[in-house]
Amino acid sequence: MDYRLQLVDEIITKYSGNGSAKKKGRPGYPLSIKRLTERHFPSHIPPTEKKREPTRRCIVCYMERDSKGKNIRKETRIWCRWCEKALCAAPCFERYNTVGILQ
Repeated sequence: MDYRLQLVDEIITKYSGNGSAKKKGRPGYPLSIKRLTERHFPSHIPPTEKKREPTRRCIVCYMERDSKGKNIRKETRIWCRWCEKALCAAPCFERYNTVGILQ
């Protein structure tokens, strides 16, 4: 299974469009193909020394834009322990782990 995933990653890297136009701004979140092949379960973000109930920005909501073209900021206490990505319980968790391209 790992060989297949490595092969897919190499093919995508080799044939992905390396356009000459550079994007401005902050780099996006890297999306791994493994997120579509493994079993993922939602859990609470573990507490830290400073925060008993920590929150993070939902990665799916943050990829979307509002009517003014700005990123949507939505805090959540749920994350995928395997991916270590913060996700809203519904529908973002299911969407992130099942949809091939998030647009």
